[in-house]
Amino acid sequence: MKTNTLRLAAILAIVGLFVQRAVIAQSLHDPLLDHLIGTWVLRGEIAHKPVIHTVKVQWVLAHQYIQIRETSRSKTADGAPDYDAIIYIGWNPDLKQYSCLWLDSTGGNGLVGWAFAHAEADSTKLAFLFSDQNGDPSVHNTFTYDRTTNTWRWTIDNVDKGALKPFANVKLTRR
Repeated sequence: MKTNTLRLAAILAIVGLFVQRAVIAQSLHDPLLDHLIGTWVLRGEIAHKPVIHTVKVQWVLAHQYIQIRETSRSKTADGAPDYDAIIYIGWNPDLKQYSCLWLDSTGGNGLVGWAFAHAEADSTKLAFLFSDQNGDPSVHNTFTYDRTTNTWRWTIDNVDKGALKPFANVKLTRR
């Protein structure tokens, strides 16, 4: 009896290792997100001011998410970037939509509901909709890929009383 119990325990442990490795080995393969991978120069206007930022994008966490690191080239008086953000984008297969977590240096709200957004599947763009703490739409943030120039247009529109108000219009070009 003891020998059979040990054999069963060994078999379950081996099966458990294979299942764990299979789950870990599954990675996201997304042609649109693949086009974002690399180092970019972001140029355009944010809040009606000209900006230049460096944007670095890479796959992270077992190729399940992309991490976007956006850093302004302009600095504060103490030498820190005027703007700094870390953004994660992944695919939710159950909801069949992209999910986005946006963390930046403009506020310390942290991991609150309005730091998350969702976008429907589309072959050329990621159109994220962020909602405020009441669940009302607050920001439209759209990344649109141009295959002919291998560039991205990135627009951000705030929602004010149901109307879209342009906040940012920038272009990402490969560095």
